[in-house]
Amino acid sequence: MNPPLQPIESVVPLERVAKFVRQLTHDVRNGLSAIDLETAFIAEIAEDEEVLVETRKLREMIAETAKMLRAVSQHFQSVSIHAIPWAAATVMEELRKRLQTEFPEDAGRIAVEHYFAAETLRIDLLQTLGAVVAIVRNALEFGDGTAPLRLTGEMRDGVAVLELSEPKTAFEPDLPPEQWGTLPLYSTRPGGYGLGLYQARQITQAQGGGMEIQWTGQALVTRMTLPLEE
Repeated sequence: MNPPLQPIESVVPLERVAKFVRQLTHDVRNGLSAIDLETAFIAEIAEDEEVLVETRKLREMIAETAKMLRAVSQHFQSVSIHAIPWAAATVMEELRKRLQTEFPEDAGRIAVEHYFAAETLRIDLLQTLGAVVAIVRNALEFGDGTAPLRLTGEMRDGVAVLELSEPKTAFEPDLPPEQWGTLPLYSTRPGGYGLGLYQARQITQAQGGGMEIQWTGQALVTRMTLPLEE
């Protein structure tokens, strides 16, 4: 007689699942690194131009897969904030450059502008950049592929606000936008794991800020508040 099996979600704590994912992605990345080294060696000794072209393609695919695994692993890391003062205008410039690097094919339809003067934020810059990238990536993946995105930064009622606006006159999401990013792994799909917005919320809240998403009837708006240097 086989003993009854318990559903994994009822017996395995999330922290153990996170540890498993981190270890698994680490081991797979090690294997990919070994394959990449072997491919590099083949490229060095190969004389046929077609072989060289194909090995370059293979190395690019390996690098992209390793990048994806690294991103998944990072989503399962505990958020650790190291906040220091940053000029708000500098933060917006860093955001502009980061978005151009992350989304070169869509950079033309992502407008970044700000109305900050001499305000100073107290944030973890790298974590904040990662949170905004996750928000923009979500908008690009679920958008129509043509709608312009507008990222603005400004002071509102004494609060520093970053806002991403995407024109959207009608849509029927499975979950109300207000709840997006509150449930990890909710929207798992090929190439996406339902963790980007969740981690963006974690990062924002860990810094003493907040994040809200709403549909105005004309646009989908994601609003992030960030703490000022006192």
